[in-house]
Amino acid sequence: MNALPLNALPRSHLRLDVIPVAINDLVAWSQRRAAEGYELVHFIRHPATIQALMSVGIPLSEATNSGLYTYQPGDIIVVVSLRNPPRGQEVQQVSISDLEAWVVAVL
Repeated sequence: MNALPLNALPRSHLRLDVIPVAINDLVAWSQRRAAEGYELVHFIRHPATIQALMSVGIPLSEATNSGLYTYQPGDIIVVVSLRNPPRGQEVQQVSISDLEAWVVAVL
């Protein structure tokens, strides 16, 4: 996902553990989680970002989940964002160096 909308979290007391992560570490982490049987669901609606992440081996499908974001305690969320998003423009090409990532655990 490219944002962490607070209205996607249950309206209760939650703690979030937010860890910035390098994209290379995210690749290994996501591949390991997929091999362990974890379900990787993404809500990324930006095709260039999906392609950039897939190009380095992050196991995403090209199809975006169009459902609403809802997270429960115990979920692990990866937030990916452009480092310097231009305002009012659609970015057509994204490289891995254009992206930042965080792993967020919902406690």
